[in-house]
Amino acid sequence: MKTCGRLSQKAIYGPLSQQTLEAVLKRELLTNFGFENMGVVADVLIQRFLAIIEEYAPLQKRLRPYQTLVLAVDKNEKFGYGKRMETCRLVPVMVNLVTPEELQELADGVKLRELRPRIAARILKEAYDQGGVLPFSTVGLLAGLHSANAVSQAVALFYEQNPDVVLPHSGTIFDMGRTLTHKRAAVLLKHQGLLEQEIARRINHHPSAVARYNNDDARVGQLWEEGKSAEMISFITGLSMKVVQEYIAIRQELRQEAKRET
Repeated sequence: MKTCGRLSQKAIYGPLSQQTLEAVLKRELLTNFGFENMGVVADVLIQRFLAIIEEYAPLQKRLRPYQTLVLAVDKNEKFGYGKRMETCRLVPVMVNLVTPEELQELADGVKLRELRPRIAARILKEAYDQGGVLPFSTVGLLAGLHSANAVSQAVALFYEQNPDVVLPHSGTIFDMGRTLTHKRAAVLLKHQGLLEQEIARRINHHPSAVARYNNDDARVGQLWEEGKSAEMISFITGLSMKVVQEYIAIRQELRQEAKRET
């Protein structure tokens, strides 16, 4: 009787067990991609693919109105010579195209072009808070700015309005492009007496990066005060000539400010 019961259940539920997403994917691999004799490997691949989909494409119901999902570069990614963006680890982040507060400002008569610097800055911060770093090109698509240059201009305007803030984007986090704002800001804040943790919070950087900037500044500064040339400082510290010149420029700026105050 038990055997008959099992056979009956198999007849009823057996076909249903083959009507799952996993079963559909396995049939596809077995019949169309040469996995006929590799059922176990197919199972492993399917589970991995489903895990990736779950990670990078969360259910739409989790999104709130005016939110969207984008992929950003993992903020812990390490860049070096020859490393391409397509080889970087990506993380999914949810950002707000517009917030309720911004909508209210628009309803109250604020022009969209006036809000765009803040919207661009907010999107960069939202992504970074979730572990991702966005390039200006992505922010431009999200903020309705039609080029990376337009985003750069919006960010520059944001900096004018918020001089003590450094936004987290590819240039400031990964030292990509021409931006040096993060390094300069870290050193200037150090000379104002702020601690590394507070500097890191203000410029959206890891404390270890802030420590590196400040250590390099101290080494370069000491040698420069001793009268060493930039070439000699570069040789002694192992820093590139360009980086040494950046730190010297900051020191010269601080010296000029001190003279003006006396």
